[in-house]
Amino acid sequence: MLFKLFFPVLFVACIYFLIRSIGWIIQVYGGPKIEFPARTNVQTVQIDKAGQYEIAYKRPSITGVIPSDVTFELSQEESGKSVAVSGNVNLIGMRKDMSGHRIMPVASFHADQPGAFRLRITESVRYKDGDKLLITATTGANGFLAIIAIVFSAIGTIASLVLSILGWMNKL
Repeated sequence: MLFKLFFPVLFVACIYFLIRSIGWIIQVYGGPKIEFPARTNVQTVQIDKAGQYEIAYKRPSITGVIPSDVTFELSQEESGKSVAVSGNVNLIGMRKDMSGHRIMPVASFHADQPGAFRLRITESVRYKDGDKLLITATTGANGFLAIIAIVFSAIGTIASLVLSILGWMNKL
C-alpha cells in the first residue's frame, strides 16, 4: 500500500522539478542577445543593465576552427571610458542553438552601468561567410547545472512512473 502512494507522489514531484529545470535553462540561455556580423570592424551595442557579459563567436557550421586571434576594444560611447575585455576561449561554454549554429564564448567584459558601448574588432583571416558575434549575459556554471538538473529530474520522472505502474499492478 505504501508503494501505491509513495511513487505517484514522487512522480508528481519529479514532473514539477523537470518543468522548473526546463524553465531555468530557458531563463539562462534565453536572455537578451545582441548579434551582428563578425566582419564588422566597429559596432555600437546597447547594454540594458550592468553585469558580466560574454562575447561569443557564432558559426553556422559544425566544422572548422573558431578564430581565437581576434582582439576586442570596448569603450563607453558617452564618456569614452575604456572597458577591459579579457579574451578567453571557453571550450566548456560551447553550445548550439536551435538552428545548429555553434556558439563559442571567446571574450568577456564587465559593464559597470547600462548604456551605449562602442566595440572595435580586429579583422581575422579565419572569418567565414555567415559568421556572427553574439553578446549575451555570462551564463557561467548555471547552464551546466541546469542541464544536470534536467537529466536527474527526467531520470527520476521515468523511474517513478515505472515504479508507480509496478506498484499499482502489485508487482513490487
